[in-house]
Amino acid sequence: MNFQKFFSVLVLFYLVGLVPLQTLGQQKLAYTLKKDDFFKIKQDAKQLIVQELDGAKHELTNDLAAIFSFKVVGETEAGYIIQLAFEDFGMKTTSNLQGVLIDVKASEPEAGNIMSEMFNGLIGYTLEMTMQKDGKIIEVNGGDELVDNMIAKAGIADDFNKNLMRKSLGKEFSSTGLAKSFEQMTYFYPTTTVAVGDSWTNEFTGKLKAKNSWKLEKVNPESSIISGTSSIIMNTEDSGTTMVLTGNQQTSINANAQNGFIQTISSESFAEGISKVATMGDVEIPTSIKSTITYELIQ
Repeated sequence: MNFQKFFSVLVLFYLVGLVPLQTLGQQKLAYTLKKDDFFKIKQDAKQLIVQELDGAKHELTNDLAAIFSFKVVGETEAGYIIQLAFEDFGMKTTSNLQGVLIDVKASEPEAGNIMSEMFNGLIGYTLEMTMQKDGKIIEVNGGDELVDNMIAKAGIADDFNKNLMRKSLGKEFSSTGLAKSFEQMTYFYPTTTVAVGDSWTNEFTGKLKAKNSWKLEKVNPESSIISGTSSIIMNTEDSGTTMVLTGNQQTSINANAQNGFIQTISSESFAEGISKVATMGDVEIPTSIKSTITYELIQ
């Protein structure tokens, strides 16, 4: 073959293969699940809240451990219908000034301990979650009924205290609260194809608002490795205390390259600002929160 013919063949090969050459290395990152897929996740979280006023320091440490399961029960055009259930939930809150304030494990209820019996209401209660293939959660059904079940387990009878407890628990365990919470574990995939080194963005809303920038670090036949940096805003009001904090978060994700479900997630954040206590009027208390959260696939 002379040079002219070789050049013509090369040009023809390039033109015919133009689109594949341009998209070489592109990945479609998304969940690829099927009916009856089952996953069990272990979550561990540690949160240190520090408040300082006139040289005095109050430190609250929250330790949380939970196990929950996901079972795919259906598929929609946009994503999946998933059954979700808590298999265990533990929380311990310790104050450097007052000692242990809360120490409960849902699977080991203590008779007469209202908090312990209330959290026992989480165990085995089935919820239904609708999730897009990029991990955005459309809705969670059953959360409001879950809150009512927790209140019933605690034996709270009068309407006034029921309503107070419903309002407090609803921030975390209502359908809306659970959707926002679990989205932080699922919602990190892009809507377009990406290559290693590419970045994309999305946002979390709710009690924790986050503007996230994700980056595909590495892909192999087993795993997709994704990193994330986020600017966060925490704006909460609970039991007469309000907090307005801003900060940053770093996240590392190892996801199964075949089905998209996580294998591990590790996230660290630090936010600072002010808090106010209703009984102290307009006094602004310098406040910071340092958090570490891990998720691990255990089945």
